[in-house]
Amino acid sequence: MKTKFYLIQVLCLIALLTSCKSGDQSLPLDKQSDPEAVDRSISCTSVQEAGLFQTFYKPQEGFVGDPMPYYNADDRNYYLFYLYENANRHPIYVTKTSDYATFDGFTQVLPAGAIGSQDEWIGTGSFIKKDQTYFCFYTGHNGNLNPAEKVMIATSTDLLNWTKQPAWTIEAAPGYDQNNFRDPHVYWDETRGSYVMLVSTRKDGKGAIARYTSADLNNWSSITPIVATDAQAVGTYQIETDAEILECPDLFKMGDKWYLTFSRINRDAHRKTFYRIADSPDGPWKICRDANGHHETFDGLYLYAGKTASDGTARYLSGWCSTGQTINSNNELPWSGTLITHRLLQGPTGRLYPGIPAAVDNKFNEELLFEKLNAVGNVLENNKTYRITAQSNGRSYAQFNRNKTAVKISMTIDASQSDHFGFTFGACDNPSELYSIAFDLTSANRWSMPSLFMNREVSLGGTAGKTELNFTPLIIPADKRFDVKIVIEKSICVVYVNNNVAFTNRIYKMEQNPWTIYADQGTIKVNMMKVEKL
Repeated sequence: MKTKFYLIQVLCLIALLTSCKSGDQSLPLDKQSDPEAVDRSISCTSVQEAGLFQTFYKPQEGFVGDPMPYYNADDRNYYLFYLYENANRHPIYVTKTSDYATFDGFTQVLPAGAIGSQDEWIGTGSFIKKDQTYFCFYTGHNGNLNPAEKVMIATSTDLLNWTKQPAWTIEAAPGYDQNNFRDPHVYWDETRGSYVMLVSTRKDGKGAIARYTSADLNNWSSITPIVATDAQAVGTYQIETDAEILECPDLFKMGDKWYLTFSRINRDAHRKTFYRIADSPDGPWKICRDANGHHETFDGLYLYAGKTASDGTARYLSGWCSTGQTINSNNELPWSGTLITHRLLQGPTGRLYPGIPAAVDNKFNEELLFEKLNAVGNVLENNKTYRITAQSNGRSYAQFNRNKTAVKISMTIDASQSDHFGFTFGACDNPSELYSIAFDLTSANRWSMPSLFMNREVSLGGTAGKTELNFTPLIIPADKRFDVKIVIEKSICVVYVNNNVAFTNRIYKMEQNPWTIYADQGTIKVNMMKVEKL
């Protein structure tokens, strides 16, 4: 025991002496705790992602494509049907959950059709129950046929064993795009006392949603479509958007407001899941604006094809996070990945806000020891609270130890004296690349609004070039105080801010490497920091 005590004294003396070199702004290491509890190494590691996800669902082999969530009141479970991507033709598989924190099952429920059939490939759809029968409305896609896409149907009595009904199809009527006619969504419309089906398509060169009504889910009649418009005055049967196609539509009511969600297919930096609000399911469908501006989306580029399900109390939005970090030659992220789910919260003006599901928040409940391994610039620490002040020539940061398991990192950040701060991941000894989650509280960026950014950077100092990979609008509270929760599992990083902003990213360099909290301007105060594992 004495030998260990003397060794600690020697290490502290060496750290103190090396920290006093002229011009060196590094601070000494924290006082050591249990030497086996914290990995103090800072060498870069490259981890091959393997094993099952325990919080963000992904099958062991293959990936999650467009989700089609359905709440089954009989067993109080959410059934997450999804297009299964594994070099196949996207059959529908299912997993189920009671709380979006743990998932059970990996089962094919609807295979792709035979080569040459209308549903040679399967596309997105929706699920609904009438009496004792469940109905699956889905897209049958075959690019060698004309039309390439039709709405098709399958039925079941138990949600697991399905029978296709090939004699029943709906194809685009004249005036709609014959080859873009997909993603049927069926809901009960209380204003009509009947079922309504939405189908994504195009009309007169614009994104449109064809609509049909039915009393029995078998016989359908066409009604007035909803058509995209960029006009300042949005009329009934119109939706305020420039979406070329409104993919994966979903329509539901919360309180006295109706909501229409869709994914904007345009191949640009706004290829995301959007929503619009109305007083009627016929519209006019408008961006939800209030005194704090507007947020049309729930997340950044890494949440696509989002659709919702509700148990009558809580409503959850589920989409997929792409396997890729950067866009491909089609100017889009690779299709399919890992399931991401946010709870949707309704504000007093009707705006919807994404929050962390309670079960996910509570799942991480075993605290881990953490240490500041290094600090550059102006960093003061007192009992695991940190005051970080940017240097005159750039970034100050505190570097923390790597985490070797899935974690939730939580803290409050007082940014009353800063407009630019954030986190970097993959912050090891001499990184050739790392990824920052950057808070920009100004409107002096290319989006002209306060935002969260995910950037690829080449140095810890923050002064080298940055490449923007993702962004989402940020809501700034009057006191500029941010409650932050970062859920990390393998390469998935989901940041929740003040229970009204969510920001999902794919960061492969993040896993099992050190990370930092930084200030690029002014001073931030970090309090109540915790690192918790499952």
